Amino acid sequence: MAGEGYVLLLGAQSTVELLGLPGDPGEPLELYRAALRRGGGRLLERLRRGLESGAVRSIVYLGADGALSRLLSRGVVEVYGAVSRLRCPRCGRRWWIDEGERCPRCGGPGEPDYSETPRRRQLEEAIYELTTAEAVAVHGLGEPPPVLGSVLALAASRFTRVRLLEPAPAQLRGLGLEETGETLEELLAGLAP
Repeated sequence: MAGEGYVLLLGAQSTVELLGLPGDPGEPLELYRAALRRGGGRLLERLRRGLESGAVRSIVYLGADGALSRLLSRGVVEVYGAVSRLRCPRCGRRWWIDEGERCPRCGGPGEPDYSETPRRRQLEEAIYELTTAEAVAVHGLGEPPPVLGSVLALAASRFTRVRLLEPAPAQLRGLGLEETGETLEELLAGLAP
């Protein structure tokens, strides 16, 4: 049985759009720094209201920049972690890269809190969120979409309604997923006016 609220399956292109950044900043760390300079935009504020109201239950994020989790502070499942966050191998503390390279708790050196492959716990959480949502909206995966993004969208479609927002990846069209023609802005405006 589907749960309350939307779950958004977002790629890094979604962050660019949510922050109103001109063009693609390129590397994840550049996107994170641009996000901190920019501080957000109208769409990010709508997303924040959606999370606060429960209309958006969570975000499964396939990017690695860490911008959404830093700016929203909750509700983001980062499947790969974030290149902008460090982790202490001694005590396990996590902190943002702009707060320094040494652990604030024990002084140990920081390691990137990022993995090239999906992290098991975050992947399990992502699958749970996607398969128990009222509906899933897919946005910003890029062309071609990452294999994991396609697999997660198709897996979710066995349990709940999956809506492809524009621009919908060509590889996901015609697979039984709902093609709405709706943009991320239109969805968020309807969920959190």
